[in-house]
Amino acid sequence: MSRARELAGLLLPYTPILVARVGSGASAFLVVKLASGGHLEAGAVAAAYPFLEAAGAFIAGRWSDLLGRKRTLVAGYAARSVAMLLLSLAFFARHGPWLEAVLNGIIGFTTAFIVTASLTMVTDLTNVRNRGIGMGGFELVNLVSYGAGYLLGCALYDALRGPAAYLAVALATALSIPLFAALLPETAPAAARGGRFLYAVLPHSALALMPIWFALTAIIGLAIFAPRAMVAVPKLGSSIQIGALYAAALAALGLGAVFFGRLADAWGRLRVFRLGLVSGLLAISALNVLLRLGFDIALAIIALSPLLFLTSAIGPSILALVGDEADIKYRGTTMGIYSVMLGLGIGTGSIIGGVVASLSGERAIAGIACAALLVYASMFALHVTLVARWRGRALQY
Repeated sequence: MSRARELAGLLLPYTPILVARVGSGASAFLVVKLASGGHLEAGAVAAAYPFLEAAGAFIAGRWSDLLGRKRTLVAGYAARSVAMLLLSLAFFARHGPWLEAVLNGIIGFTTAFIVTASLTMVTDLTNVRNRGIGMGGFELVNLVSYGAGYLLGCALYDALRGPAAYLAVALATALSIPLFAALLPETAPAAARGGRFLYAVLPHSALALMPIWFALTAIIGLAIFAPRAMVAVPKLGSSIQIGALYAAALAALGLGAVFFGRLADAWGRLRVFRLGLVSGLLAISALNVLLRLGFDIALAIIALSPLLFLTSAIGPSILALVGDEADIKYRGTTMGIYSVMLGLGIGTGSIIGGVVASLSGERAIAGIACAALLVYASMFALHVTLVARWRGRALQY
């Protein structure tokens, strides 16, 4: 009985992120589809969410340390639900993209409180011996629930064909708040008042890893925008087909995160990170080659699935490295880096996706893949430069 209670205690912190990311995944599809205006406007509306999530993480992490993980999370859920309901009304009213962008940004801002508090709870409940697999579990839940939500958004859009689809997601999110308020434990006492902010508490050894994290999340942002361009791709035009492809890719990455999280505990964080680093560059380069040769996007992704699986080693190894070195008094503040990098990357990717789709016309998918390669290659080069320059402070190769 005590073993079951212990297991339940370990799994509970994953539940809020599961529900939140199902909603985020559904919103990612629906917002791009329902946003007013053309490609550029839709990209701006979509980008508001991750950019404000990045901004919210600076506050959310500190709140998590000062007020406690659970209070921060429940407050984030309550504010997020109100903003989602207002955005659904804005989609019905069609007042234009700027109101939609503001409300979507508020949703992103409040989501940072949920994500940061959940990740900090997981960090509290793990130690250096099992933190890799703990972070891999977090990535699995994060990615799989996002993919499931994306597929749910596709299904709702096909079924309801309008803002009612987004309203359904908003109502489901609001109804989950009492569950978390009742069941979630508080995993750490509040920190002493005063303190430091993210950059001051982020381990210097992890700074050189940030360009690669940014590159991955920017590519996720490009992928989120891609369905708006995919409608022109033969045999891949329906919402359900696009959602199934996206969900399957995220599920594979999530399973890889658990595997490589465990490997990071046994083999070492840096070795696993390097494996993912090189695999990511090879995967994106090969994707561009296959598209250039005329391969269908779905077949190209299937062909590259082994490399994509290896690329999933990056996320849990970075999270474990940061979690290992985070001071318990500032752990929430430190783990806020997750939402900062996720938000900045996805927001940038959404903007780039809108620009590239506008310029590329019928070749928008190939253009987005090329943009992904340029982002990853440039961040790869920056990472190598930082490692060489910060010897003694950055992680050693």
